[in-house]
Amino acid sequence: MATVVPFRAWRYDLEVAGNLYNVTAPPYDVIGHIFRDELYELSPYNVVRVDFGRTSTHDTDADNRYTRAADLVEEWRAESILVRDEEPTITVVEESYTGPDGRPRSRRGFLALVKLQDFSEGVVFPHEATLSGPKRDRYRLMEETCMNLSPVFMLYSLPDDAIMATWDAVAGNTPPSATMTDPAGNTTSLWPTSDPAVISAASSRLANAPLLIADGHHRYETALAYRDARHAAGDGDGPWDYALVYLCNMEDPGLAIFATHRLLHGLNEDLIQGLPEALSRFFTLEPLTDDPRETEAAIAAYLEARLAQGGAFGLYGPSLGTAYGLALRDPHAPETAADDMHSQAYHRLDVAILHNVILSEILCITQEDVAAGQYVTFVKNWDRGFERLATGESQIGFFMNPIKLRQVHEVALGGERLPQKSTYFYPKLPTGLLFHDLRNAK
Repeated sequence: MATVVPFRAWRYDLEVAGNLYNVTAPPYDVIGHIFRDELYELSPYNVVRVDFGRTSTHDTDADNRYTRAADLVEEWRAESILVRDEEPTITVVEESYTGPDGRPRSRRGFLALVKLQDFSEGVVFPHEATLSGPKRDRYRLMEETCMNLSPVFMLYSLPDDAIMATWDAVAGNTPPSATMTDPAGNTTSLWPTSDPAVISAASSRLANAPLLIADGHHRYETALAYRDARHAAGDGDGPWDYALVYLCNMEDPGLAIFATHRLLHGLNEDLIQGLPEALSRFFTLEPLTDDPRETEAAIAAYLEARLAQGGAFGLYGPSLGTAYGLALRDPHAPETAADDMHSQAYHRLDVAILHNVILSEILCITQEDVAAGQYVTFVKNWDRGFERLATGESQIGFFMNPIKLRQVHEVALGGERLPQKSTYFYPKLPTGLLFHDLRNAK
């Protein structure tokens, strides 16, 4: 059973810290060093200083970005930059945003605690593999600050959306306690609530619901490791048995996944020139345009027309001279090309077809190559992808449709993990909306 509970969150006192946008930041794993410097300049209280602080050549075991993060948290508490809820709450979050496809949407969910459970217990399901480096980083930060700083993004499935329906009936017309708008025009609004009906709806309706990690796999696995370490130290049950999570209904019409495209570099030019013929073993190739100015629109239209059927890709490289649409001829081809024991549902994912058939079988690019950052660059933005091709940073690009939510759900609940960069949930929830204290009672 999933255990979802309210908690006494720590939050910025915006009358002291300033507006919400200036103190929040994207999740640590999407912040580059240049953007981090920009966030530092926004406010002396921006959460990036704690969640992804700067390093120094003078760092020591006793003075480093993790210890400085812990000192900042204590300083902000002492100065009432951060204040704690007087009673346990969950926080309803509404995000109004424009996606990478240009469509406006509104997504709703809520922040709460979920009791940590091992994946083997069949309650929480991952869909991506994790790396040891990010988990070591997050563990050191958690160990020093004794805080959950950024939520794990989880999905549940409730067709009747009873939790949000209860919220709407109880307090749906009340103004938010805080709101922020980022430079892209995306707005995030917060409603903390201790209403018993809303809390009861959340805990009871999710008690038997499997929870799928959409984003934050490293954070969840770090929280498991931290819990186990506290138990091993004899601390017993405590706030470390819970993780800060953002829960969103898969049935929410504003929930969307976007595609991550693959650009290739470092390939022999003869291999690239022979690629259309090699691909014809598995795909029907349709020339789309010879005009570079029309390539992006032509590929987008081709993929849109084949969104429902799957197994379709766009291919373009300046040296090819032509943009192509690729359509898989034999739906069993991915299973034939692969040498593993994945399920049929897994093999029929577009991202699995791309990795197993195109990268591995045709181009001989292994999973280890991809994990090591060789040959393959991942891009979420179409413009950035075609810019890299035009400047020669990449040689060819494979463009694809986004994976479907139900496909992610089916594969993950079957105990499998998807290939790297299979999902792109947008927008990512900002870090700094609230924090979970791991020192004190819930």
